[in-house]
Amino acid sequence: MKKLLSHFQSFLDGLEKFTMAVTCTVLAILLANESLGILADVMGYSIPWITEVSVILFAWVIFLGAGVITRKCGHISLDFLVERLPSHAKPLLLALNTALMLFVAFAMVYYGGKQALFVGQYQKTVYLQISLFYLYISVPAGGFLLGLNAIGAALPGGMQAEISKLAKIEENPLY
Repeated sequence: MKKLLSHFQSFLDGLEKFTMAVTCTVLAILLANESLGILADVMGYSIPWITEVSVILFAWVIFLGAGVITRKCGHISLDFLVERLPSHAKPLLLALNTALMLFVAFAMVYYGGKQALFVGQYQKTVYLQISLFYLYISVPAGGFLLGLNAIGAALPGGMQAEISKLAKIEENPLY
């Protein structure tokens, strides 16, 4: 069983590296797109499709990034409340947190997928005529990553290591 958990955490590590590489690439393209728009505006030109591309790229950056940081306990949280709970209540809170994250991930995948398929059939961007499917499919992609990383965070070697690191930093800021 430990070997299976280790392989799953290794898979999540590789998935995280791949997803971060994709996210950084999309972010670089987003930066170049926005820079082109600003440069064109300064020169007195207007490129109408800049906003369309930016919205699609920004959605991908947000949802992929949100899915990845789940496993590293990177979302906003109230750690000071968790630290003040009795030690026997912390595993229960972790299980509740994981269940809620899995519920949100399921909703993102299911309803986001339905929305992407529905909108993708009928709507396109105004200037480039790109199907809005490519915008809306970012929600289930992020939800899928959120679900996988929520499971990875709850398993041994996941979020517990990050929480203990936070406790060490609070004790000694120079850690």
